Amino acid sequence: IHRKADNLWNIKQATIVMERDGSFYVSVLYAYEAEIIPIGVCYNKVLGLDYKSDGLYMDSEGKCAHMPHFYRVNQKKLAKAQWKQKHKVIGSKNYEKQKHKIAKIHRKSANQRKDFLHKQSTEIANRYDMVCIEDLNMRSMSNHGFRNGKATLDNGYGMFTSMLAYKLADRGKQLVVVDKWYPSSKTCSRCGSVKEISLEQRRYICECGMNLDRDLNAAINIRKKGYEMYWQMAA
Repeated sequence: IHRKADNLWNIKQATIVMERDGSFYVSVLYAYEAEIIPIGVCYNKVLGLDYKSDGLYMDSEGKCAHMPHFYRVNQKKLAKAQWKQKHKVIGSKNYEKQKHKIAKIHRKSANQRKDFLHKQSTEIANRYDMVCIEDLNMRSMSNHGFRNGKATLDNGYGMFTSMLAYKLADRGKQLVVVDKWYPSSKTCSRCGSVKEISLEQRRYICECGMNLDRDLNAAINIRKKGYEMYWQMAA
């Protein structure tokens, strides 16, 4: 049991799921009344997150999640298992057995990714009163035209932000989504001037003298914009 149910919780639904590798799981949905008290927001408890395909995110305090690429880690094992399946008779017991082994490798990668995302999102939700992110279309970003399809799919950023949303809400905290057209990467986080910057440029260098990692600069801008949006909505 992942979590013990309280005596006041009522079971609403139970779902039995069979995974591709033959494993069975039971998911139980409970309903209960909870009083959520909104928490006041202090600027020093506001965090901005900028998406990183090679590390999940860079935050406005300069921390990168350094998310392991679980799919890539298990890719050699997966390729070997798939090669073995190709050399077995389709429909045979050995073929089906190998099929389950392949599914088990996929499930392992997915579980490792989910566990990492849960830990990251819980840590942030406990520590900060407000988190500001960009409104990104992860499906579009996973297209090969962006040259980072596999990295984006292995990243799980969409799942991560969904976890953040409900964990912050449960704690009476805020998730603010900044418009995707806001030029967070093009804006100087010190003086506010805007200029074009190519994907190859890894540092934001401004005429005002600021020289900063481009992702950190963007995360700081997202934090500022999100905090501004919060007070505009509250007014």
